Amino acid sequence: MAVYADNDIYLDIGGTAIHSYFKSVTLTPSAATVDVTQGSGTDHVERAVGLKDTSISIQIGYDTTLATTLVQLIKPGAIVAVTYGPEGSASGKPKHLQNFIFSSAPHTVTVGKDQVVWDVSGEGADTPTTDMYAGGVWA
Repeated sequence: MAVYADNDIYLDIGGTAIHSYFKSVTLTPSAATVDVTQGSGTDHVERAVGLKDTSISIQIGYDTTLATTLVQLIKPGAIVAVTYGPEGSASGKPKHLQNFIFSSAPHTVTVGKDQVVWDVSGEGADTPTTDMYAGGVWA
């Protein structure tokens, strides 16, 4: 069984490569269901696939050389293209490219001197240009 145990991801927000600063990335696809139950004598709910959606959560390590650029890209309400490759950007590897609306980007500094990070959350703004869940890969 082949197991992937690496962290060579590719991550780009609005054309700015940030994979050197990422702490974690969670890309969450989902599909709503629609109740299509009908007819007399029906005993069970019947469902069909409804609208699909994708959300993303990214934790980015704070770096003073990137902060000024990054804060403009991740501000809540921004609609920004995010390119994500969980195995890097090599040809044939999974790729996801989609516009996301960033809904939050809290920034916390603690007295304990833990690493300062951005915790960014976003929701898909439209259909993915390249959808790794539909077989999208790097060319």
